[in-house]
Amino acid sequence: MKTSKKFLYTYGLADGTLAMLPTIYNTYWSLFLTSAAGLSTAGMATVMSIISIADVLSILLVSFLIQKCNLKFGKFRFWVLLGGLVAAVTRVLSFSTFLQGSVAYFAIMIVISSSMYNLAYSAYMGMLPLIADSQEDRMAAVTAQQQCVAVFSIIVSIVSVTVIENLSYAFLNGIAAVAIFATVIPMYKATKDVDVCKPVEKMSAEEKAAQPSTWDLLRLTINVPMVMYLLGAICKIVGSIGLSMLVSYYYTYAYGDMSMLTVYLTLSTVLQLVGASLAPMVNKLVKGNRNTFAAGLFIYAAFLGLGYFLGGSAMLFTICLSAGYMGWAITHTAEAAYYSYIGDYVEYKHGKNIQAFLMSLLSLVIKIGVAASSMVVGWGLVAVGFDANNVTEAAKTGIMNLTVLLPLAINLLGGVVTLLCPLSDKRVREIKAALAERHQAVVK
Repeated sequence: MKTSKKFLYTYGLADGTLAMLPTIYNTYWSLFLTSAAGLSTAGMATVMSIISIADVLSILLVSFLIQKCNLKFGKFRFWVLLGGLVAAVTRVLSFSTFLQGSVAYFAIMIVISSSMYNLAYSAYMGMLPLIADSQEDRMAAVTAQQQCVAVFSIIVSIVSVTVIENLSYAFLNGIAAVAIFATVIPMYKATKDVDVCKPVEKMSAEEKAAQPSTWDLLRLTINVPMVMYLLGAICKIVGSIGLSMLVSYYYTYAYGDMSMLTVYLTLSTVLQLVGASLAPMVNKLVKGNRNTFAAGLFIYAAFLGLGYFLGGSAMLFTICLSAGYMGWAITHTAEAAYYSYIGDYVEYKHGKNIQAFLMSLLSLVIKIGVAASSMVVGWGLVAVGFDANNVTEAAKTGIMNLTVLLPLAINLLGGVVTLLCPLSDKRVREIKAALAERHQAVVK
């Protein structure tokens, strides 16, 4: 199935603006809590731990909701609209200092906002198999998506420090909210002919048989490709999100000049756009979405290693960390396409279509990685003795090691594990051909 560029970018723009929420969160949330929000380091770690657990639980709930509901508005797009708009508004409230120093307020607000974002993102990714079917078309769709994400990340990187210093964290999130309203609503309208639910009473006997029970959803989710993907994806997330969370601490406290953070954010997001654009070429070179995912992790790890050895120069360190983002973007662009074929594998092997549930769970993988990253960051800073009012040399060294060495090792591990996944390019093509033949037989 071929789709127009206009349609692909209308679809991609919605994710581009929604991605501003986790971009701002990953870069500034812990710093916001210990500065503007007035929480202690332990208080910040408590909030981070609470949201980590709540995120995982909310993903499970929204995944079942999306799989089981067949609304007249579509199976996915209504949830993107509802979740995206509510998440945008509540994220502004999350970064507002109405109750400065209150652990409960910030924990409750971020749980609500993140849960609604999870609903929107899970439903959004659930549409990908409807947007494109073949490996090439799905790569085109996710490339457009990630290019949009990169563009809005660049915008955040350019304006964020200035907006925070001259206005507030809440105002920065307000900009994101306006952008989300302006792109999610057009996406909702554009996908009305793609996201169409077929009522159960109009399904054929074969189509009804392919509908999974709750037990099917649980038992079929655990399979070899899923486990191998999970291990690689969690490594990818912990390796990148942990760095994103800690790099603001590095520039603020270890380096002592937050202006360099603007250089890093801008350069890394520009190179993220470059990496996303290079992903289709890398995909052809290494043959397949799985191999593209692994290649990006190895590239990212190589630049982190180079940055560690050049860490004596803040500028060279910044350039290396930023260049690593090309590898991250290649991996991230290939991820949804790579992951989407797990659903095809399950249908091919077991005759049950759990694609909507599995695609919704994609954000659960992200949250598991973010949960691990948040705990590493929060309690890691406690372990190295970080105190915003008295940053010791030992704490500075600890921040440097947490920022670079741990992500480097984790990215290498993720690349190796990914290559062990059985969803090679050849195997995916065999599965798609078999499913196409099966679906044609059902239609006849």
